[in-house]
Amino acid sequence: MAEGDNRSTNLLAAETASLEEQLQGWGEVTLMADKVLRWERAWFPPAIMGVVSLVFLNIYYLDPSVLSGVSCFVMFLCLADYLVPILAPRIFGSNKWTTEQQQRFHEICSNLVKTRRRTVGWWKRLFTLKEEKPKMYFMTMIISLAAVAWVGQQVHNLLLTYLIGKSLRAQAHSGQ
Repeated sequence: MAEGDNRSTNLLAAETASLEEQLQGWGEVTLMADKVLRWERAWFPPAIMGVVSLVFLNIYYLDPSVLSGVSCFVMFLCLADYLVPILAPRIFGSNKWTTEQQQRFHEICSNLVKTRRRTVGWWKRLFTLKEEKPKMYFMTMIISLAAVAWVGQQVHNLLLTYLIGKSLRAQAHSGQ
């Protein structure tokens, strides 16, 4: 049993180290985003609400097609992926990287790896249910998807996305 725990811990450490290496150019931005999402200052929650509301108001005003919206979102991600590693050291000053910041960055990466593992585990359990109890899987999926389809039909897509985003943020904050 202890050997399995040790192997799991080593695997977690290796995945965390790999993620840290991949996100190295995003270190300062990751730490700042963590501070904002943990509401370290009193004005962070209203700022988050304002920015998210402004983004959704802009989407509502522009009313892009799905293809245009996805294209713009991916374009924004590509720009961020290119510019953040170049601009972050100039804005945040990478020579100020402390041991405390490195430890917090490690904790963030570890939490991201654990979240990914939980998601993959849930996905595997779903497919195990499909293999072991196909009727239960079928009924669960049909009822769940029908309920989601009904809610999607009753509530405007943009409002639903906005509410889901707000509830996820509130849930993430209360879970810390």
